[in-house]
Amino acid sequence: MMKRHLWLAVALASVCQFTAVPARADEIKIGVLGLFSGSASWWGTEYRRGINLWLEQNKNKVGDDTLVILERDEGGVNPQRTRQLAQELVVRDQVQYLFGGSFTPNVLAMADVVNQTKTPLVIGNSGTSSVTLKSPYFVRTGFTQWTVSVPLVEYAAKKGVKNAAIVVADFATGYDAIDAYSETFKKAGGKVAVEVKVPLGTTDFSSYLQRVRDAKPDAVFMFMPVGPMSAGFVKAFKERELDKAGIQLFATTETMESDLPAIGDSALGTITALHYSPFLTTPENVAFVKAFKAKYGPGALPSIASVSAYDSMTLIAQMIKATKGKKDADRAIAAVKGYSWVSARGPVSIDPKTREIVQNVYIRRVETIDGKLGNKPIDTYKSVVEPWHISHPQVAAK
Repeated sequence: MMKRHLWLAVALASVCQFTAVPARADEIKIGVLGLFSGSASWWGTEYRRGINLWLEQNKNKVGDDTLVILERDEGGVNPQRTRQLAQELVVRDQVQYLFGGSFTPNVLAMADVVNQTKTPLVIGNSGTSSVTLKSPYFVRTGFTQWTVSVPLVEYAAKKGVKNAAIVVADFATGYDAIDAYSETFKKAGGKVAVEVKVPLGTTDFSSYLQRVRDAKPDAVFMFMPVGPMSAGFVKAFKERELDKAGIQLFATTETMESDLPAIGDSALGTITALHYSPFLTTPENVAFVKAFKAKYGPGALPSIASVSAYDSMTLIAQMIKATKGKKDADRAIAAVKGYSWVSARGPVSIDPKTREIVQNVYIRRVETIDGKLGNKPIDTYKSVVEPWHISHPQVAAK
């Protein structure tokens, strides 16, 4: 630990040798770290869309302060690069706030920088529940895998599922999915027939699905990262006719609107749990979708990433107001603990104990909506408090 902090001090000192870019008195810089290139660039694009819509609606200002966004490309799962970019943004470019993170390893890599420079980081996406324990300056506006997995399993159990297989991608958030699915299902009286871990980057799911078929479950609880693995697994599930074998598929992020064209009709009927759907009929979401389409085109639909970015700007604005535009991380974080507002995703607040977002989780079913596939909300679990922190208090307290 001492070596790590010594390394960071040296690294920060070396960054200071760059020519600093001073901020004007009425200018507040926000560093945005996202995936703007590569196979997962969807995250960066959606972050940018959510941020730019918020800036347009608020004329780039919070009070008398003008907001300046500095984007940096994480370039994939690259903790070392992300840490370096965070250092440069805070020390050289003098940003007061950081937003972003698309994968857990990249978010964790920023913890030392955030802690030593006292810079609030609003986490747009990282599904691992323990992440916010790594810094008192971390606040999450995305979601955790536990948050969506627990309602999903409870819903499935309520609908009569007794015996289930669990299939997840083999990395940190996948392990959270296994734990959340397994613990919740067993508490509901269910039996886990088999647990299957699939290596990241897998494109051929035949052997893994055969293990599922052989276990003869009623259902599969799955987790795959958004993108090719999600689409590939859902399509393979249908192509290998596991549905005709009486096995129902339950998922979380795997049928997002961005992936549905690639999945096609194989996704029809899939039940998912997530904290947002662009087809929510609340006045706030109807207005948000209308504004999103007006800015980005009639075929555009907001996503969990664009909503997260938009809400993160709302949260950062609250910090700026509380600190009167000054750099004061402790006061900024204190100002958002317990803060609540109505988002496009529904009523939300920041848990003052964990700095996790409290939000509705919607049970959705893939249907044809206005001629296109979409996730129609069919049930709601209201004001879900991040479950891992509740069920693992001894670990969370460390």
